[in-house]
Amino acid sequence: MTDSNAHVIGFQCPNCGHELEQTIGQLKLSERMVCPGCGVVINIDANRLANAVDEIQKAAAKAPPEITIKFFR
Repeated sequence: MTDSNAHVIGFQCPNCGHELEQTIGQLKLSERMVCPGCGVVINIDANRLANAVDEIQKAAAKAPPEITIKFFR
C-alpha cells in the first residue's frame, strides 16, 4: 500500500469552478488553499480525506486481479 500523502486529489473551486489539484500531503501542511481562478479560500479536512483514500486502497486490495465475464445464449 502506498502512502496516502502522495495521492493527488482533483476538485473544482466551489465559487468559480476552476479545476484544482493538490496532494493530500500538501493539503495537510496548510489545510487550505486559495483558488487561482477567483481568490476564494478553500478549507479542507485533509486527515478525513487521507482516511478515505486509505479505505479505498484497502477495498481495492481485496478485489481479484482479474475478472472473467462469460456470455451465454
